[in-house]
This record gives sequence, structure tokens and C-alpha cells, in this order.
Amino acid sequence: MIQEFVKSQPLLSIILVSFVITFLLTLIYKLLIPQDKMKELKKRTKELQQKMKNEKDTNKVMEAQKEMLGLSGEQMKLSLKPMLITYLPLILVFMFLRNAYTGIGDIIHWGANLPIVGTGAGWLLCYIILSITFSIILRKLLGVQ
Repeated sequence: MIQEFVKSQPLLSIILVSFVITFLLTLIYKLLIPQDKMKELKKRTKELQQKMKNEKDTNKVMEAQKEMLGLSGEQMKLSLKPMLITYLPLILVFMFLRNAYTGIGDIIHWGANLPIVGTGAGWLLCYIILSITFSIILRKLLGVQ
């Protein structure tokens, strides 16, 4: 049934798949990352970037860079748990999608043979473009940092 839907409606199916996967990933990140802590880390990083931009003293710039490196490490630690939880399921989903979209070819055609991307977008390029778009929208709507 899924195969028939993919074959008959490849664009609609990749839009739905992209939205569902992106929504689930965004929700997992929202639930597993302490949003207030992440917001504070990002706020402090912006403050340090501004300070570095306006600072003339190289020693103070180096101190700010050192602090920013620590903040980046902390942000990475917070993101690691959801990343590890979603890694294997995503690999399995992409294996399924690769098989489901085999033989479909370009889902979106742009009428010209462009370097690197060719005559259109296959399922993977469509998924990437759609998931980035949905991610931006869903992160705003759900308040994910």
C-alpha cells in the first residue's frame, strides 16, 4: 500500500514523509534537551560574539573565544543524547525510503541540466530541502532552541 502511494504520488509522499520525520525529530529534541539551558547558552554565545566584535584587546578576545569553546562543548553535550536516540531509526527509515523511491527518478523537474544536480530533484534532494524548511517552521512553532 505504501509502495503504491509512493509510486502514484511521489511528491506528496515525500512531503508527508519529510514533515512526519522532521516533526518527530523536533519533538524528541524538544523533550530531551532542557530548552531553558540551551536558550541561556545561545544567549551567552551571542553576547560573547558581540564582545569579540567590539573588543580591541587581543587577550580579552582570546578569553571570550575560550569561553565560547566551552559553551559550544556544553551545547554539543546537550544535543548528543537525542542524536544518539534518533540515529539508528533514521538509518532504517532512509534505507526504506531508498527502496521505496527506487525507479521513480526525478520528483521535481526544472527543465534544464544543471551542474551537480542534473535535470531535477530525486527523493533525497527533495527530502533535504523539505526537511530544512519544515525544521525551521516547526522549531519556531514548538519553541525548540
